[in-house]
Amino acid sequence: MMRRLYFKILFHWCVALVVTAVLAFALVFLLVKDAHHASVTASVGRTALIARDYVEAASAGGAARGEEPGAVLRRAIRQVSQSAHAKVWVSRVDGRPLAASFLGEVKVPDDAPGRSGRYGDATVTVEAGPNRLSYAAVPLSPGTLGAERTWLHILTEREPGRFPHGTLAAGLALICVVVAVIAVPLSRHITKPLNRLHESVLRIADGNLSARADVRGDDEIGRLGAAFNGMAETVERMVRAGRELTANVSHEMRSPLARIRVGGECLREALARGDAAEAGELLEGMWEDIDEADRMIGRILQYSKLDLHEPAPITASVWPAVLLSGLMTAMRPLFSAKRITVEQELETELCVTGDEEYLRTALKNLLENAARYTPEQGLVQIVLRREGEAALLEVTNTSLPIEEGELERLFEPFYRGTSATGPGTGLGLAITRKVALLHHGEVGVVNTSQGFRVWLRLPIANKEL
Repeated sequence: MMRRLYFKILFHWCVALVVTAVLAFALVFLLVKDAHHASVTASVGRTALIARDYVEAASAGGAARGEEPGAVLRRAIRQVSQSAHAKVWVSRVDGRPLAASFLGEVKVPDDAPGRSGRYGDATVTVEAGPNRLSYAAVPLSPGTLGAERTWLHILTEREPGRFPHGTLAAGLALICVVVAVIAVPLSRHITKPLNRLHESVLRIADGNLSARADVRGDDEIGRLGAAFNGMAETVERMVRAGRELTANVSHEMRSPLARIRVGGECLREALARGDAAEAGELLEGMWEDIDEADRMIGRILQYSKLDLHEPAPITASVWPAVLLSGLMTAMRPLFSAKRITVEQELETELCVTGDEEYLRTALKNLLENAARYTPEQGLVQIVLRREGEAALLEVTNTSLPIEEGELERLFEPFYRGTSATGPGTGLGLAITRKVALLHHGEVGVVNTSQGFRVWLRLPIANKEL
């Protein structure tokens, strides 16, 4: 897979490079071609005009000295021919030559669009093809050599600065080859971390959840590797939590099921003996075990629901003091049965943003734990106050101190503590922590001089800030 990606990247590099080279060549050809042709035309035209001025001046000087006009013209033409390295001749309007710097005839290049142009009085034709000619014709002033109208012709049989199209194309091709060679290690540099990431994905797919991608850097690939490792850690943690939850559920459910099975056998024997009183007691115990299993399943479902709940935007306004007052009204019999004194100090104006049902569940767990683990005639203190930009709830109950190493474990699912007695599932504080995290808050426990304290901190709603 990575090899295909490597060749794909390299192929795209090469295609982009070739397209760039072609476009560059076309751009240079279009922009420079006309400018180059105009430059050559101007150069040849200037040479023709200078040659005309020289021939006219030489003719006028010869006439002033009384020299024979033909000799003067031939001498001037030879001088121009040597200076311009060209074939030079003078002709009448009808094309008949009057004087030439060479023997024989010469074919004048034909005018053609794109090759012919004008520079002043000169007509210039440039052939940059295989003939490699430049030709210019300029009229001489009337009266030169006694003729009414004559023309000066200059034919250069060498390349007049032809634009190097082939050299440019070869240079661009060489650049493409060099850059393509450089692109090979660059492509490998890109695909190498992707290959390591691919190998890590395969290891995780094979069941090795601890596999991580060794991809570093601040670029996109490095951030992709960091995101993948974060995802892998989350998946590993969730799978481990799921396995622990399954193991704990199996362990906790085994006890009530075992008691129900034993109670059922005893109930069968009691019915066989006709002992209605004992059968009623056994049936009552079985119902209690069924209720315990039902409560445990409800707590497990609640815990799992919090795991699956997405931290969606929670915008409802919730007043914790109102929730606490309602819960205390419903739970007062639990405290009264153990003659527990409850002291409350609530700031009723505090408001948080959250899900009311989830927050009611978290507060109920804290109050139920306080009622369950406070001894007879004990004291429970409930304080709700503002602390900075948060609402802080503290529930303190008289209790023996808990070992420091055991405090954090109280938030683990199904962990009830070494001194815990009586009914319970060990999920109350675990659910409370999940609710707190869902609301961007935090929860903790601490031993104090007044007893065992659980605190819950939630951000105050914006309108209260």
